[in-house]
Amino acid sequence: MNPFLNPITALPFLKNFLFDARRLRAQSLDKIKKYRDKALRRTLRYADSVPLYHRMYQDSALTVRRITEISDVPTLPFVSKQNLVEHFPNEILPRGYSKKNTKVVSTAGSTGKQISVFTDFSVFSGGIGATLRIYDHLQLPWRTSRLANVGNFNPNMADSTAEHLFYSNASFVYKKNKRITLNAFLPVQEIISKLDQFKPDVIYSYPATFFHLAFYKRKGYGENINPKALLVSGSMLEPYTRSYVEEAFGCKMHNGYGSVETSSEAPIAFECKEGTWHINYDFFHVEAIDEDRQLVENGKRGHIVVTRLFGKATPIVRYTGLDDWVVLEDDLECACGLHTPVLKGGVEGRKSDSIILPDGRLFPAASFASLYSILNELKTRKVKQFQIVQKKLDEIDILVIVDEDLRNSGPSVETIFEKIREIHQKKAGPNVQITVKEVSDIPSQKGKPAPLVISHVRPEKGYKVIDT
Repeated sequence: MNPFLNPITALPFLKNFLFDARRLRAQSLDKIKKYRDKALRRTLRYADSVPLYHRMYQDSALTVRRITEISDVPTLPFVSKQNLVEHFPNEILPRGYSKKNTKVVSTAGSTGKQISVFTDFSVFSGGIGATLRIYDHLQLPWRTSRLANVGNFNPNMADSTAEHLFYSNASFVYKKNKRITLNAFLPVQEIISKLDQFKPDVIYSYPATFFHLAFYKRKGYGENINPKALLVSGSMLEPYTRSYVEEAFGCKMHNGYGSVETSSEAPIAFECKEGTWHINYDFFHVEAIDEDRQLVENGKRGHIVVTRLFGKATPIVRYTGLDDWVVLEDDLECACGLHTPVLKGGVEGRKSDSIILPDGRLFPAASFASLYSILNELKTRKVKQFQIVQKKLDEIDILVIVDEDLRNSGPSVETIFEKIREIHQKKAGPNVQITVKEVSDIPSQKGKPAPLVISHVRPEKGYKVIDT
């Protein structure tokens, strides 16, 4: 049955749909705190009915009903990727929970381990306010805007699951002629052609996909592709890609940060017009921990931990599996009008994608990649794509694809490569061999575009994280 035709599911959705996106603007900080405390209690009562969580709480001698407010969250045990993998499928839903209306959704497995959880309409309904908030905040009329989602629509992937469970039934909200879905792994010229026919107002995709689209836009393709905003998620957006894409399309890119496990459609945080990454803290509780799983103070870099405060299916409570570096800041009253906790400087990439140096320093991906300053200084857009590959502790390759149409204009390829080598050599120090290589292709990973950094060196305790 279409959940929008069932009063039991449709009425809560309608309430969430009408009011949740503007809750942070409409309610006082005290009311939001009470809302979060209540949402946490509801989430924990539900989680305690799930065998995985129930057993963990028993092992911790934890009484869930004594956890009454957000400040109590640090007393709860962490849940890891491995926990979800080991207890899938039978112990990550409440016993007796009907799977008829659930859907398995899986990560792409780009880190080598695919994670699968259950989702259902309650997760999409409960998070709809976070989904709509970025449109509301950027003053994009979501009902009439023509939205193109260029993502991963393979079976059990987040985008295809969202289409099946939610958007395919929501034509009265999202008119079908106002939305188009395209697989990001189609030939780029085919994507460009379809977007040109559709004439989108908003495009949602990965940073690498936007870069490829921008390359063709610069070559004169896609005359009718003139969006008002580009919404980016799925991997890290670094400054060179941002400037390259924004120049090509003549509009701003805005980051959204979410995950398959927590709810792919409801972002944990999003970037406002002022460049601030606001945490949707009425939908998620976010913490940061160090290598010893101790909370780090605000302003210090740590690994993100997320608790989802809405929806049923597989609950997500103190989940450590996102593996991303973040710096949390206290509630910030931003010039955009929102007053929220923030991710300072955004998300800096995964721990597993960090650059590790022989002297014990560890750079998150965003802190090490420095092409933007060099290419801006040289006033060139000759670099079509790049990737940093750490092969050994003391050996790093920087792979670069050159735009053939620009090869013989502006600074030489040799000059650009030497400047790239110099700035990264300065960061890495004299004991690391930096090699800049021209390549013709940088392959995608399993189910996702190519990452900015690939490291074949695993971090161990004792490395010092660089705060830059």
